[in-house]
Formats: sequence, structure tokens, C-alpha cells
Amino acid sequence: MAGHRATEGPLGAVLLLGPRLALGAVAAVGTVAATAAVRVADGVGDARRAVLRRLVAAVVGQLDLEALVARVDVNKVAERIDVDRVADRVDVARVARRVDVDAVLDRVDLAGYARQVLEEIDVGAIVRDTGGDLTGEALDAVRLRGARADRLVDAVTDRLLRRTPS
Repeated sequence: MAGHRATEGPLGAVLLLGPRLALGAVAAVGTVAATAAVRVADGVGDARRAVLRRLVAAVVGQLDLEALVARVDVNKVAERIDVDRVADRVDVARVARRVDVDAVLDRVDLAGYARQVLEEIDVGAIVRDTGGDLTGEALDAVRLRGARADRLVDAVTDRLLRRTPS
């Protein structure tokens, strides 16, 4: 019976089952333990992320964003902006398509510009220079100044409409 007792317990199982089977069993137990450790770690990581999300939400909820923004030095921020880089990214054609030219022209004081042009021409001076007599020279002078006025109006209109001068 003494030989029978030697095969009882873990040592006996090793002797009976053989070293290979025993090593396989130890490896399986190690794999199960490692898998359990990974699952625990994942659970801890998930719990940590959830706690951090709640903590950040609570802190942000307590912030006075208006006071925080009021402390920002906008001039320093503006100094760091590369205007050329921003301008390079602007699609000018797309912006131009969105411009309501009629609305722009509605805001232009064309009558005021016409008055300025007429003041520039000074038709009264032309009539006085001719002695009140509308001779051929006076008519030519009026025509010449009228042509200049037309060019001035065209230039102003081209500038307002951002057209290339013809």
C-alpha cells in the first residue's frame, strides 16, 4: 500500500501523467491567469477613463469661460497669425460668387459720384471762358471734359465692381 500512497496528490499526478502533461497543465493555468490579468487591467483602464471623463466634465462645468477668454491677449494671438498663409487658402472665386453685386451697387451713391465728376469738370467755367458764346472751341472743350468725366465714372465703377480697367 505504501506504493499506492506515493501516487496520491500532485506529485503522484505528475508521476502518473508524465512531465509533458504536467507542463501543459502549468502552461494552461499560466495562460488562464494571464488572460484574467489582462481582463482585469482592461476593466481598470475602462474605469480609469470613465472617472477621468467625469472629472474633466466636472472641472469644465465649473470654469467661467467668459473670465478665461477675457484674460486672452487678442493682440498677441493676432501677431502669431500668418496672414499670407491664410490668404493663400482663400478661394477668391468662391467668395466672389457669393457677393450680391446688386446689393453692393444699392449701397453706392452714384448720384454723389456724378456730382463730384460734374464739380471736377466745372461746366460753368467752360461757359464763362467762352464769353457766353458757345463756339466750336467751347463745344470741343465741353466734349473733351465730358469724355474725361465718362472715363472717371468708368474708373470709379470698375473699382467698385473690382473689374480690371478696360
